[in-house]
Amino acid sequence: MPYIFALIAAVSFASGFGVSYQISKAEIQEMSNGIDALHREAEATIATLTAQADNAHANALNANKQLEDANVSAINAINSQHDAFKSVRMYDTNRKGSSCTPTKGDNTAGAANTATQYAPELSTELTEFLKSESYRADEISNYAILCKQFVIDNNCNIQK
Repeated sequence: MPYIFALIAAVSFASGFGVSYQISKAEIQEMSNGIDALHREAEATIATLTAQADNAHANALNANKQLEDANVSAINAINSQHDAFKSVRMYDTNRKGSSCTPTKGDNTAGAANTATQYAPELSTELTEFLKSESYRADEISNYAILCKQFVIDNNCNIQK
């Protein structure tokens, strides 16, 4: 009889172990299937996000090219205007309507008299200085317009 109890205990242990093993195997298989499903979902999400990032990158490159083209055309326009303006002399128009009469001095040449009747030319140095400053101002203005276009109009590529 003790052998029968030992045999019943061994069979009970074996069947309990087998049932426990099958339950654990089913739980492990269920977890594995869940992990595989999460993995497929993550791959799909990565593919979608990668496609969106590629589209955004292509849009950014296109916007950058458009801004560079606009900058080049604006600089070319500024340079052509600067070149056309190079040979022009500048005049002081504020002195044109001056009511001051020229003082009589020892020099009785007519040059002093004609200078008060017409707007006198500015010196070459002052003319060149004013032209160079206007050129710089045009370049800075163009750069500011491009910055505004990028920051405000494109919203810095930030989604609302």
